[in-house]
Amino acid sequence: MGSRLEGKVALISGSTRGIGRSIAEHFASEGAKVAVTGRTIDRGEKVVARIRESGGDAEFFELDVTSEESVRSVVEAVVARFGSLSTLVNNAAPTGAVATSVKPLHDYSTEEWDAILTGTLTGNVFWASKYAWPHLAAADGASIVNISSGQSVAGFKGFSAYAAAKGGINSLTRSLAAEGSVDGIRANCILVGRVVALKGDVGGHKGGGRLTRIGNPMDIAFAATWLASDEAAFATGSMVTVDGGFSINGDAAADAEAAS
Repeated sequence: MGSRLEGKVALISGSTRGIGRSIAEHFASEGAKVAVTGRTIDRGEKVVARIRESGGDAEFFELDVTSEESVRSVVEAVVARFGSLSTLVNNAAPTGAVATSVKPLHDYSTEEWDAILTGTLTGNVFWASKYAWPHLAAADGASIVNISSGQSVAGFKGFSAYAAAKGGINSLTRSLAAEGSVDGIRANCILVGRVVALKGDVGGHKGGGRLTRIGNPMDIAFAATWLASDEAAFATGSMVTVDGGFSINGDAAADAEAAS
């Protein structure tokens, strides 16, 4: 067990699998008390069990980020369970809605558009930050870590709603950082490239247009851990790109656009 997040209490949305799960498990390994959240109870309880077996402290809370009442009540339940809240990681996204809504902007229904923006921006970041704010303001070394995407800064066909929602996260992060300066709350954002879960492989595979390799969830967990720790006390309002160099590889970006 490490100690970089000793004394922190972290609520991580969408942490029953993928990037969120890796963040939750790594935070716990660095000493944080972790609120694992999501809609799938059995998966969440398995994550909690792994954390506890490794000596960490975690609890699962069923969370639906498309419901304002669910977000509000979970924040309060986390504070009741752990006594405080110092770290908020807004990671959840409606992956199912995104996957089934890859189409030109003019083909979106208003309902499809709203579902993606609500699950990605409104519920995941606005409501979570709104209800967590007074608790974060009362904590030492408080921070918000928002999980965004490279699609927020590069144009790809078929993902307009998702790109708009993630772009909103980037802008909102800067506003949260400015407002947080009054209450001692830092806010930063990670722009994630393509990430693939790879069992037992922290390194990932080469290729995919990256200058290094395709990423895996631990790459994002390492970045989130730094941003949540006191080591990043001078970092706020930052957009931290973790994409293996994809966004600066002009040839790869052009190839991806041509193939989309």
